[in-house]
Amino acid sequence: MNVNNIKGRPKFTSGQFLGYILWKQTDGFHLRWTTKRRKAYNFQGKIVFHPKLKITKIVRPETGIKIHETGEKTIQWNTIEKIKINGLDFVTPGNFTLELRINKKKIKPKSIFLGSQMKKPESNPFTITQITTEEKLKKEVKRKLKQKIKEPSREIEPAPIYELIPELKYEPIPEPEPEPVYEPTPEPEPESVYEPTPEPEPEPVYEPIPEPEPKPVYEPIPEPEPEPVYEPTPEPEPEPV
Repeated sequence: MNVNNIKGRPKFTSGQFLGYILWKQTDGFHLRWTTKRRKAYNFQGKIVFHPKLKITKIVRPETGIKIHETGEKTIQWNTIEKIKINGLDFVTPGNFTLELRINKKKIKPKSIFLGSQMKKPESNPFTITQITTEEKLKKEVKRKLKQKIKEPSREIEPAPIYELIPELKYEPIPEPEPEPVYEPTPEPEPESVYEPTPEPEPEPVYEPIPEPEPKPVYEPIPEPEPEPVYEPTPEPEPEPV
């Protein structure tokens, strides 16, 4: 959010709502937090700034508010409030980001009020923009122009005068005679030896693989049936007298 949207002090009273209020005036930025319904709340938060930030006032230092600066250009605070308003004032030339918490939880944007119109940010954390990219470029151009003006003007050194060098008489240096190069006598080529042309190998003839003869199947010889044996009919026993 642009800093122009949070200018002017809003109208609010102690205990009116639970949340944070931030606005901008000629003397810097003002951040306040307030409670509701006579209940104590733990307020925490942090401001990440660039390039620097200075706290100019703590509203109620007797409450034991703990404010400390870390090595990452961050200011954090932690305090407990009940009904009354507390907060701090600060100045910073660049952009900064706020993250606001109550009872160690991020609050919703509806509990954050900005400027005289009591506008609400789109998210939490949110960033306040004071210097846009175009403004940064303009400041950089102005800085470089001022730096050039401050630098003393340097006297222009005269260009060197070119003087002709008298031509030197050229005397050719006789080239040395080349040394004789030793060339060995070429050896005679060996006589050609007759080598008979090898006969071509015969093409392989296809021979079918013979099928194996079937093995004979054993069949048992049946045993002969036994011949019948004659048995005489027994005679009847005589009746008793």
